[in-house]
Amino acid sequence: MTTQPNHRLSPSIKTFCLSLACAALTACGGGGGGGSSTGSGGGSDSSYGVRVLHASVDAAPVDVISSSGSSALVSQQFFAGDKGYRSLPEGSQVLSLTRTLNPADVLASFSVDAGSASRYSILFYGDLQNLGLRTRLIEDEGPEDISGAAIRVVNGVAGAATLQVSITSADSQLVGFGQNSEYIAAPAGEVRIAAQRAADGSPAGSLVVNAQTGRAYTVLFAGEAGFYTKAVLFTDR
Repeated sequence: MTTQPNHRLSPSIKTFCLSLACAALTACGGGGGGGSSTGSGGGSDSSYGVRVLHASVDAAPVDVISSSGSSALVSQQFFAGDKGYRSLPEGSQVLSLTRTLNPADVLASFSVDAGSASRYSILFYGDLQNLGLRTRLIEDEGPEDISGAAIRVVNGVAGAATLQVSITSADSQLVGFGQNSEYIAAPAGEVRIAAQRAADGSPAGSLVVNAQTGRAYTVLFAGEAGFYTKAVLFTDR
């Protein structure tokens, strides 16, 4: 995990950053697909590879560059963007998370030994005021057998040390900041996922997933408690 120095942002600047991110997501057709985006996302869409879970509302967009290639695998991943996996070269390599259009500004680096069916998520979270920006590499090892659907939750909400998450037909889960739950069995069909800050019950977002049989999903809760939060859906497999 890496932490960047604190640089305090005024509320007006944070709002401006959020407006830019929302505008970018609208222009790109951002929504809840999590794996169907095409175009300027870097490498080609894939069922395997690497993706970024960008949860920091006041952080710049980011790219992912592999030491095994010269161009960005993931490019221009904004806050709460839903780009899915991008294809990844096989073999030992270093994945670098960089600020978009500035590959020399490396936020974090991770050594991986990727196979043909490897899946990685880079969680980019925290803030520029109190916590610093943080990163975490998650190896996405989904459940082998899924009778209905499977859903896991990632807590990227700054100011929420713990989220209490409810999923249709499942017991509520507690998920720490920067952590993820295990995959939770869910029925195929309409599934509602909602989260609230465990400390005071304030809502942190919700969404409804049309879960398909045999599919696994990740729901990222992103943003900052008391300012702006958003739930983002990614398809894992």
